[in-house]
Amino acid sequence: MAIHDTAMIENSDVGDAEIREYVTVHDSEIGDGVQIYESASIKKAEIAGPTDVNANCYVENARLGERVQVGPNASVVGVTHDLTDAGMEFRNDAFDEVVLEDGAFVGSGAVVLPGVTVGEDAVVGAGTTVTEDVSSECVVRSGAETVAREL
Repeated sequence: MAIHDTAMIENSDVGDAEIREYVTVHDSEIGDGVQIYESASIKKAEIAGPTDVNANCYVENARLGERVQVGPNASVVGVTHDLTDAGMEFRNDAFDEVVLEDGAFVGSGAVVLPGVTVGEDAVVGAGTTVTEDVSSECVVRSGAETVAREL
């Protein structure tokens, strides 16, 4: 495994991982066997290996288990801003960690919002925005109810 010369790693511990071109990793722990593809941004995250984070992903304030796959252009975002009577608070981050348990799969372009846990071996379909926890071995997709995965 290797870290590409164009990757920026700041205040992070990186195991035996592959980090490709133009990736940024800040204040994170990256485990052995993790692969982070081109132009991904990882902040305040723990990623266990083996796990894949595909190109152009954004992962902040999240914990990813083993065998997790995050599709291209997905966002796993455990940070927001408090809403007051005056509106959203500027530059006052509110953190609520996202957890992707072992074997979770997040499809291309999906968005997992603050405080959500995606259960073990659950699937988030491409383009889906997830606002609530997803049970283990379930599939969620846009425009459809949560369905249990047939084993």
